[in-house]
Amino acid sequence: MFSTISRSSRAAAAAAARLPAHAYATASVFGSPAKHREVFNQSPVYENVNYFLNDPALQEAVQRHGASWAVDNLTKMGEAAGSAQSQLIATQANQNPPVLKTHDRHGRRIDVVQFHPSYHQIMKLGIENQVPGFAWVHADKKGAQVAGATLAYLAYQMESGTQCPQTMTFAAVPALRHMTKEQKARLDWSAKAQTPVYDPRNVPATEKAGVTLGMSMTERQGGSDVRSNTSFATPIDKAKQGPGQGYFLNGHKWFTSAPMCDAFLTLAQTESGPSCFIVPRWVPHTGERNQGLVFLRLKEKLGDKSNASSEVEYNNAYGEMLGAEGRGIATILEMVQHTRLWCALGSASLMRRCVAEAAFHTAHRKAFGSVLNQTDLMRNVLADMIVESEACTTMAFRMAATFDSTAEESEKRFGRLATAVSKYYICKRAPSLSYEAMECLGGNGYIEDSGMPMLFRQSPLNAIWEGSGNVICLDVLRSFQKDPASLQAFKEELSKTLGKDRRYDAFVGKQLVGELEALKTSTTGLRRAVGMMAIALQASLLMQFGHPDITEAFLASRLNPSVRGDFGVLPSNTNFAAIVDRGTPKASL
Repeated sequence: MFSTISRSSRAAAAAAARLPAHAYATASVFGSPAKHREVFNQSPVYENVNYFLNDPALQEAVQRHGASWAVDNLTKMGEAAGSAQSQLIATQANQNPPVLKTHDRHGRRIDVVQFHPSYHQIMKLGIENQVPGFAWVHADKKGAQVAGATLAYLAYQMESGTQCPQTMTFAAVPALRHMTKEQKARLDWSAKAQTPVYDPRNVPATEKAGVTLGMSMTERQGGSDVRSNTSFATPIDKAKQGPGQGYFLNGHKWFTSAPMCDAFLTLAQTESGPSCFIVPRWVPHTGERNQGLVFLRLKEKLGDKSNASSEVEYNNAYGEMLGAEGRGIATILEMVQHTRLWCALGSASLMRRCVAEAAFHTAHRKAFGSVLNQTDLMRNVLADMIVESEACTTMAFRMAATFDSTAEESEKRFGRLATAVSKYYICKRAPSLSYEAMECLGGNGYIEDSGMPMLFRQSPLNAIWEGSGNVICLDVLRSFQKDPASLQAFKEELSKTLGKDRRYDAFVGKQLVGELEALKTSTTGLRRAVGMMAIALQASLLMQFGHPDITEAFLASRLNPSVRGDFGVLPSNTNFAAIVDRGTPKASL
């Protein structure tokens, strides 16, 4: 029998005998070995998309507020922010958080925070695209603040942790106007903050073309109640006191974000009360390290992983008084007002990124025989999130316009109150929307690789930073009491659209008026009143400038007390197709 088998057949049989058992199974039962590895019905990665060109609400805001002259800059930033490379380094920066090195290998105190190289790449990209300085460099142009805010909005979608030092650097400029001529002659912090050069070296600021600036206000015992701060300052030379002079600071700060900034604006008690000081990492006129500025540890945070947040002690730390003695809170609030604006912008930006991720995924994914974004339930969810995102973006950029140096005083007065209202409401809406967007991706959205968990962890931050909900609402109430003209300016803004929609008229003329009136006897409803102020303002702005289908969906849902607050509950007559199409990214790079 064996003699009838050819030599070639025997060779083939011998070769087959040397194959592992699973090779027979693959070849004879399952067909092509690669077949089961084919990936289908998974959406492409949302990358290499220009964030500016794919955001119609953002482009309309830029045009509406007179910032079209900056479109080339904004388009360039949108392309950089949406690139695959930017997403990669953003992920790396958050997967490799910063580390505090208090001493060198010989035991010398150094207080240096080490970052992953990706962090520095993102910082360089943002600063060289003028995120912190653009609005100030072009301050004489109408729309400068809107243009600068747009750069920040785009950068925040790319990576949010690095926006902390860039936001503070931007916001410090108004407070730095209180520097004396002698201070500026030694070191003009404001000029260097506006320079589009990123220099992460731990060297004196006099050796750098560009700097970053931080803020250090809260203490263990007081938190937002900065009047209870115990840190104190004493003049180095009793004969030289007051603005611009050197002081030794002693005490502590519970939160000092971005500790590798070149200097920090901080508060300390003097004989005249809380005063503002610039505390540099290096003493400008001597070039020596500020040895009294001691970093204790970095915070372990829920999100914002790329950014370092620290606790510090002042042990005879060198500082220079900024502004009038005893007027420190008023001085630093000029910085805080600008950081609050960018908090609102940041949350609106995060919402847009989440909505874009969800809309993009559902446009490329099928389930039960249909593309997800064509199913009734998913279209309602997507449309509702798009309505929310556009309402928040529209309001945030309306606020940015009030910060323009060319804005009239009545406009600025309106902005001082409305910025707090906007910050409160927009930042409160971000966590629920980011979760809903994550759910649109199903199980994929819950996986770190999707990027959605990172966005979700970031979403609560801005509601806490620069005044949590209750603090912001109390500030709104104080504005009513101290500056009644600001409330009048707010009402005048709302009156622009009275008489155009009965639902709006009832909401503003009855419900909101009733809530504001009730505050005269009790503040328990303050949060409800501030939230309603925000909704009324969003409605008014959309009625003036919004897409018609977005506007109608907003009025039909947000002004209707019978509609629940979760997403996906828009009325059945909503033009879902038009809204989803508008909010879904289309063009890639």
